[in-house]
Amino acid sequence: MTYDFWIMASIMELLDYPDEENDHYIPQPTLQAIMDVLNIQVPIKEIYERFFDQSIHTGHVLVFANKHLPHACIVLDTYRDPLDQQDLIRFGWRVAAKDVCLVRQLSRKLFDNCDEGIRYEEGQSILYQVLQEQSYPHKYYYETVFEQKMKNYMV
Repeated sequence: MTYDFWIMASIMELLDYPDEENDHYIPQPTLQAIMDVLNIQVPIKEIYERFFDQSIHTGHVLVFANKHLPHACIVLDTYRDPLDQQDLIRFGWRVAAKDVCLVRQLSRKLFDNCDEGIRYEEGQSILYQVLQEQSYPHKYYYETVFEQKMKNYMV
């Protein structure tokens, strides 16, 4: 059995600036703790930088799965909506039943500490639609058509 968590928040919530005098940033510590529990290290800094380098009306769904536990994964939907002014993304994770209690506490802590937290969901099958490979590419329309793909990475 697996359990899913899904959050909508600003991409800025994935980062932490430990020193206000410095532009150096790291993955948000609670997010890092979730990655550690799942044993899935996501390149948050690269995703963040690529997010702002990509054009609006682009961005794919990135799925990082644990190669030893393929049912456990971290998902980031990096689509940049042309009308979004808060740089929102959707992100979440699927965990094994044995990790639900700890990951629930961490997920709630992450969301509750968000300045720009919009939505929080948890439960079984929350990520079902997002992870259905046959439903891609998703088509988004805004002056032109963008076909969003799902990109899978085994880590």
